[in-house]
Amino acid sequence: MNIFEHLKSPEKREKFLLVLTGLLLVFVIGPVGYYYYGADAKKLKIQRTKLGEQLETLEKETRNAAEIKERLEKLTAISLPSNADVAQSAYQNWLLDQARASGLRETRVDQGSMSTVKDFYSRYTMTLRGRASLAQLATFLGRFQRTDHLQLIRSVSISPLRESQEMDVTIKVESLVLKQAKPSTSLTMNDKPDALSADAERKMRQTIVDRALFSAYVPPTLQRAANVPPPPPPPPPSFDHAPYTYVTAVVEVDGKLQVWFDVRTEAKKYRLFEGQSFRLGGTLTCLVKQIEFDKVVIEAARELFTIRVGKSFIEYED
Repeated sequence: MNIFEHLKSPEKREKFLLVLTGLLLVFVIGPVGYYYYGADAKKLKIQRTKLGEQLETLEKETRNAAEIKERLEKLTAISLPSNADVAQSAYQNWLLDQARASGLRETRVDQGSMSTVKDFYSRYTMTLRGRASLAQLATFLGRFQRTDHLQLIRSVSISPLRESQEMDVTIKVESLVLKQAKPSTSLTMNDKPDALSADAERKMRQTIVDRALFSAYVPPTLQRAANVPPPPPPPPPSFDHAPYTYVTAVVEVDGKLQVWFDVRTEAKKYRLFEGQSFRLGGTLTCLVKQIEFDKVVIEAARELFTIRVGKSFIEYED
């Protein structure tokens, strides 16, 4: 039937137009809608990803800022007071007190310089001078290190005194004042939370004192207990003669089979019947258990080894 004849009926033409309109929507309007609405969805997805990355970066920066703030608060608590006069005089007096308590004599503190670093903190330098023994110097260094404060020893110079156990000591010290530090009329110096115990500090100080400071370092040697003889030297490694010991022949002598051995490492040759033995290397006894025309059975170290003519002792058969 011709399609045009089929469409003469108004109802059939209406159905045909509806189907044709649907196809146009699918193949024409559909791609256009995807282009506009699908592209927008893709852009939204990209924007969401970027916003997520920015949020993650902001959260990380916030955490870092909180950690920096907490650390800054701890450092501020152990800073010198922001009052310059109090900071210098109080810290100078503290250095002198620690030096005298450690046993240093003829002590004095020379004022150095004060500088401001990028408006973040101020740095004071001072020089402590005095006379001390090595033990007293070690005690002072221990006290200084134990104190929880923004301070640092830049250098220690010592000069031994002739015919004396004492030395001239010069110690250059730096201390900081943070911008956020509170003004105060006094100086608070506490021990560090992780300071060494008194026993550990004593052992460390004794290690320094026992050192011959002005002579070349000699490592400590182990002292052997009295009347204890040194251990005997280890025995030399045993030489293995088996690779150089060969079964060279099996012959018949007076109706009995005889095996010939050649120990090349010892330049020795043995001609033995069943039941006879020889010592290999002077220690290992090798007993002839059985002789055949092409092989021999040897007992050594309570084990049996079958070795063919022309083979060495390490070429035995299982």
